[in-house]
Amino acid sequence: MNNFSSLKVVGLNKVTSDSVSITFEIPAERTNEFKFVEGQYITLKTSIKGESVQRAYSIWKAPHEKELAVLVKKVENGVFSTYANESLKVGDVLEVMPPQGNFVPKLDSSNKNHYTLFAAGSGITPIFSILKAILRTEENSTIDLFYLNKTKKSVIFSKELNNISSDNLKIHYLYTREEVEDSLLKGRINKSKLTDLAESGLLNLDSYQYFSCGPETMILDINEFLASKRIEESKIKFELFTTSGSDNVEEIQTEISESAITITIDDDEFDYVYKVDSAESILDEGIEQGLDLPYSCKGGVCCTCRAKIMEGTAKMKINYALTDQEVTDGYVLTCQTVPTSPVLKVSFDD
Repeated sequence: MNNFSSLKVVGLNKVTSDSVSITFEIPAERTNEFKFVEGQYITLKTSIKGESVQRAYSIWKAPHEKELAVLVKKVENGVFSTYANESLKVGDVLEVMPPQGNFVPKLDSSNKNHYTLFAAGSGITPIFSILKAILRTEENSTIDLFYLNKTKKSVIFSKELNNISSDNLKIHYLYTREEVEDSLLKGRINKSKLTDLAESGLLNLDSYQYFSCGPETMILDINEFLASKRIEESKIKFELFTTSGSDNVEEIQTEISESAITITIDDDEFDYVYKVDSAESILDEGIEQGLDLPYSCKGGVCCTCRAKIMEGTAKMKINYALTDQEVTDGYVLTCQTVPTSPVLKVSFDD
């Protein structure tokens, strides 16, 4: 089970007018615990106006940089993002969960591959980590980055990206509200734009892997476009900001009216009854019962609430985070899980 640790904020840097980079101090005794792989994220927790708030943010540093830093972009009505951008100070302490996530490449110094990366806005955060790790680890591999923003001023990490000097990297900036000479680089990344980019030769349809991070509509368009070009699903990796919560939700049919739930966490067992007609998920009901369970997005996007079914059956309404193998092995996202058996035992410790 991944527990929170109290980490001190040692760096706060405004990257754009509405985004801030937060760097944490890692105590020597927690170095191994907070080692991360490019593309992973951490979950942050703090109390804001008397309310406990948890959010997941991607690490933008690469492992070789030996710093744990995330980017937080201020969003409308965002409780934590507003706090991070306007109130957080160097020296403050946040509760931080060790790095997690499957949005990672498998790199090897002997590889000679081509990678295509897509990002929109703050979706550059994990992509930037992956990009730097590829350049560092695989000197014979090449990268195309397609990075969408509203304007040039809104480009996150523009200075850092421009400072990268490598013949192995090509960055294609696309804008929705900026006048550009090349019409190919104007407008959102959708199926039409991807078709144009492929026909122009800018988009490589023979890449070793494709990584994309951004809003749901962009991700779905990229995935469907690549699938239409018969690119293997195993080559397509993605991470979402959030989900719409309407499309792609599985309607779960079950003959039971309630289920006896046993949750194992930190070697302790807790029992409660799940009412099928009234509870949203086993995570929500567990929290309602007073359990301190791990979560972050509650949208099936991250895997902070991952647990393993030990007895019984259940189904997920949405899964954007777990691999097919993890699902086969019995893991579920508890924020999306509904029991389909009268008894369900789930462990956060396995």
